[in-house]
Parts: sequence; structure tokens; C-alpha cells
Amino acid sequence: MHETKRDLFRNVGRFNNTDGTLRLLEIGCGSGANFKFYPHGCTVICTDPNPHFEKYLRMSMDANTHLTYDTFIVTSGEDMEEIKDESLDVVVCTLVLCSVSNVQQVLQEVRRILKTVSLRMLP
Repeated sequence: MHETKRDLFRNVGRFNNTDGTLRLLEIGCGSGANFKFYPHGCTVICTDPNPHFEKYLRMSMDANTHLTYDTFIVTSGEDMEEIKDESLDVVVCTLVLCSVSNVQQVLQEVRRILKTVSLRMLP
């Protein structure tokens, strides 16, 4: 599985801004299992409806020093009003859409918060 995830995430860095920065949101981040696959220097914002994940998330951030941790927001994917419109370069949502109440609403929120809508659905 490790190699598969590495392959799936290898192109995330292509979405860098002209100044080299990359702002990434992970919806349903859990304990941060995907962090090791994110590009060096990436700024990560995390959401999860379970507030108890934050402790584990912080441990994962400490272990992944190649990233800059921005914030953890306790919310569902359907309601990310705390995140500004067109403020993110990449949104990662793995193993989440199968467990949300309204997939269409999550995707509408993703569209709202992304700077440029370029959707790539991964298996």
C-alpha cells in the first residue's frame, strides 16, 4: 500500500504556486497517515469531525518535519465555512466520501475552497 500511495501523491507538488508555496487541505485527516507523502514545504490544514484525532495528528506533524502545520478544524466535509473561498491549492480526501452524509455537498465545498478546480479522482 505504501508504494501505491507514493505513486498517487507524487504529482501533488505540480500544483505549487509560482513562489513555490503549496497550501493543502486534508478532509478527514484522521491521525495524518498521508503526511509522509506530501511534498516538502507544503502547508497543511486538516479537518476531521472527530476532535480526539488532534492529539495523534500533532504527533504525526512532529514526525513529518518536511511540512508546515497550519491548523486543525473540527468539522465535517459538508460544512467547511471556516475556510475561505479559493484559498487552497490542493484538497486531499481519501477514504472519506464513502462515509459522509452528502457527497455532493462535500464536492461543492471542495470546489468553493480550491483556487483552481482541477479534480482528479483516484481509486
